[in-house]
Amino acid sequence: MDINELFTIPLFDSIPPEKREVFLSGLDYTVSFLEKGELVARSGDLCKHLYLLMKGKVKTEMVDGSGAVLRIETIYAHRPLAPAFLFAENNRFPVTVTVLEDAEIVLISRDSVLTALLQYESFLKKFLLLNAECMKCLTDKLHLLACKTIRSRLIFYLLDQAKNGTSSFVMKETQQELADYFGVTRPALAKVLYELMEEGLIRQEKRQIFITDKQALRREIM
Repeated sequence: MDINELFTIPLFDSIPPEKREVFLSGLDYTVSFLEKGELVARSGDLCKHLYLLMKGKVKTEMVDGSGAVLRIETIYAHRPLAPAFLFAENNRFPVTVTVLEDAEIVLISRDSVLTALLQYESFLKKFLLLNAECMKCLTDKLHLLACKTIRSRLIFYLLDQAKNGTSSFVMKETQQELADYFGVTRPALAKVLYELMEEGLIRQEKRQIFITDKQALRREIM
């Protein structure tokens, strides 16, 4: 890969063009190519690098005390993986990361990331913003899990996707991926999705979802 592709990622795009060559020369990195089904990291593995997903798609999962697998998130390129744990005292992956689509991942050593953070204020600000957004994703997941029914979980998801005043969005996940994320079966999820459409609360055109009555949906989960 062309390492200059890093600057297409929001985390790095604030580095001025005239400083990018020097910035890259200070990074200690390797590139890893993984096929569908391969593990990027297991829960409990040490997080000694900043992982950047440049191509492909991965899933993150957690196993609870009963042995049940909980899908946490599906991550698409271009995104960092578990950046908040890079500098944690207990810097271990909290989830298992598995490749869903052939992936290309850049691994940057923790020491060289730290050096870059100290040298480039704009990079430091972007890294802090990234970690804040990761915390929001975790909070959203906790809110989702607090919803007791499939219907309330689906409504929470739909409203969260249609942000900033919009009433439609393209659903990236397949029904199976979304069911895994909710911790339910695909037929059960499909049934609730059909019910919402029959009630006139949403409509679907292929992967495009249109929310026709946001207020009614909000009332259900308030």
